[in-house]
Parts: sequence; C-alpha cells; structure tokens
Amino acid sequence: MDKVNVDLAAGGVAFKERYNMPIIAEQVEREQPEHLREYFRERLAHYRSLKNQLGKMEPEAP
Repeated sequence: MDKVNVDLAAGGVAFKERYNMPIIAEQVEREQPEHLREYFRERLAHYRSLKNQLGKMEPEAP
C-alpha cells in the first residue's frame, strides 16, 4: 500500500507543476518513507514525461 501512496504523491506533484500550482517536490519527497524515495523520484520523472503526450484541461466556460 505504501507504493500506491508514493505513486499518488508523485502524480500529484506532477499535476500541480503542470498547472503552475505551488508545490515543492523535494518537500513531498522527504515526506515519503525513506526506502521508497528512489521510487518516488522514478514515478515523478515518469509523470513529468507524460506532459508531452497529454493535453491540458481547459477551464469550463460559465
């Protein structure tokens, strides 16, 4: 279950970076279990690489 939570954290960081929301990836990494920090970095790199393949969500029109 820890790996799932670390994966979600990495995805959340990448999402916030993509939409210019305030986030400090290093701080989130430090909050992860020490034995899974390398996994966090791998997943973060993966999610960051997806931005080239995915479009951005546009705000809904009122």
